[in-house]
Formats: sequence, structure tokens, C-alpha cells
Amino acid sequence: MRTYKISQAAAQTGFSESALRFYEQEGIVVPQRLDSGYRAYNDQAIESLRFVSRGKQLGLSLEEITELLTLLDEERCDPVQARMREMVDSRIQASQHQIAGLVEFTAQLQQAIARLGDHTPAGPCDENCGCTGATGADVPGREKIPLSATHSEIACSLEAGAVSDRIQSWRSVLRPGIEREQLPDGIRVRFERDVDVRAIAELASAEQTCCNFFDFKIGIGSDSVTLDITGPEPAQDLIASFAGSS
Repeated sequence: MRTYKISQAAAQTGFSESALRFYEQEGIVVPQRLDSGYRAYNDQAIESLRFVSRGKQLGLSLEEITELLTLLDEERCDPVQARMREMVDSRIQASQHQIAGLVEFTAQLQQAIARLGDHTPAGPCDENCGCTGATGADVPGREKIPLSATHSEIACSLEAGAVSDRIQSWRSVLRPGIEREQLPDGIRVRFERDVDVRAIAELASAEQTCCNFFDFKIGIGSDSVTLDITGPEPAQDLIASFAGSS
């Protein structure tokens, strides 16, 4: 079996030599030691390091990667794939939660910037100038400022606290989807022919009201129903957060 020096292993896997030494110290991938004292990585070690790289790309922790490597040594794909799927699904849920939080925060910022400059008192700041008081619809007797009137390309007029509920509604409606196809500017979800088209259309209409940067297209065929969700480049992460990816 061919062996590689640490410099060659680094070149093969894309890790630095210091990273390989760290993985050795942590017992993740331990190379053989030649009589000369040099490290020797065999082909199996190289494949394990590439697996480590893949795990890091997916945001897995070293503890999780080590667990998967143990399963990988059993030379059975099923348990590795099943456990990896659980870990990746957990990462998806966490990233979607982060996206929802960022969307809510962006909505709050957009409400704030929409109000700044709307009222500038001649003297000190007051409760209506937007510098120190509440924003937008939080001001008693003040109508909410549509975020579509701001300069943001993906402005949304939905109340910040309602964003998470809206994303959950989308996930519920799209859950019956049997296939997802990536489009140049969004995603296509395919359903069985008996899916509740009205529920899809109602939610798409509600979304268009608050986020008119989205485009929705429903196609009804003889054996399936499709929904195309498209939008500008800044909205692609948001589309992925509630519609998933292919």
C-alpha cells in the first residue's frame, strides 16, 4: 500500500501540516510511524482526512466527525449515512432558524430606516423623530410604514415577529412536495396531482402582498402540480430557508 509523507498528505487533502498534526493529537486520523520517526499516511488515512474535510464543510463538529469515522471503519454505508443525515438535518434546522432571525432583524432595521428622516424636529430629538422612540407601527396612532417603500431590494412589510410563523406555514404547505428542482433564480417544487392547490395559492398570494419581490407560478398538469418560487439574488437564501433546495 502506498504511503505519503505529511507534506504529501497535506497536498492530497488540502489541510495544512499543522492541522494534520492537530488531528493526530486528537486521535482523529493517526498516521503510522516509520523507523525513521517520520509520519506515513496510507490511502485509508487519506480517505479519512477527505471525509473529515467533507464533515467540516457541512459544519459538523470534530466530535461528530470522529463518531462518523468510527462508523466508517465498519465498512457499512447504511449506519454512516443514517447518522450523517441526522447531523446534517440538525444543521439545516439551525441554519433556517438563523435565517429567520436575520430576516426578522432586517425587517426591524427597515422599519427604523423608513422612519428616520420622516420627522426632524428643529430642536432636540423627540418621541416622533425615530432616533430615540419606537419605530413604525409601534408608535400609537401611527400607521405602519410599508417596507416596500424603502430602498431595500427585498423589502418586506410583514411584522418582524410574524416572519417565523410565515416560514413555518410555508414548510407545512410545501412538505407534501415529492421533488425539488433548482431554477436559475429560485426553486420548483413538484407535488402529487391531489395536493391542496388552494392552500398553495392562498399562501403565495399572502406572500406577494408583503414581499412583492417574490414571483410565484403554479402549474397544473395531468399527473402533478408544480410551484415555481423565484426572486432576485438577495432573496435566494430566504427561498431556500422555507422551500429547501433540490
